[in-house]
Amino acid sequence: MNKLNHIIEKIKKNQRIDINEGLALFRQADFLTLATLANQKRFFYHPNKIVTYVVDRNINYTNICVSGCRFCAFFEPPNKDHGQDKGYVISKEELTDKIQETIDLGGTQILLQGGMNPDLSIDYYVGLLRYIKENFDIHIHGFSPPEIDFIAKKS
Repeated sequence: MNKLNHIIEKIKKNQRIDINEGLALFRQADFLTLATLANQKRFFYHPNKIVTYVVDRNINYTNICVSGCRFCAFFEPPNKDHGQDKGYVISKEELTDKIQETIDLGGTQILLQGGMNPDLSIDYYVGLLRYIKENFDIHIHGFSPPEIDFIAKKS
């Protein structure tokens, strides 16, 4: 039996695999094999045949960011030297419209995401969350780890 088959058999018997076996599986197994194994594992832990999902919407509260990640085509630096400022912080009206549209379409969650804006204090974020919670019955999934770290250090 080759190494890949041995790993697959371990998974089918609900035995743990180590990181090297996981990498070998990822690199060598075809997509349908991975999907079948994942589905079998899901049924092991959650035998119910019902699968659920969340209908949500990403809401970007600001695009102003000091990070300047090279992979991000979204951000605008805080100080633009070339005159045309494309940075924004979402208005309450636009936020309200986006959340209400989400709810009207059956959404149950919003994802708040934005840049690391040096002009926003902890009071802005507290106010943002308070406003949403006081006005909407919707789950908030918010802020990436770098955003939280930035907010914490700034505050």
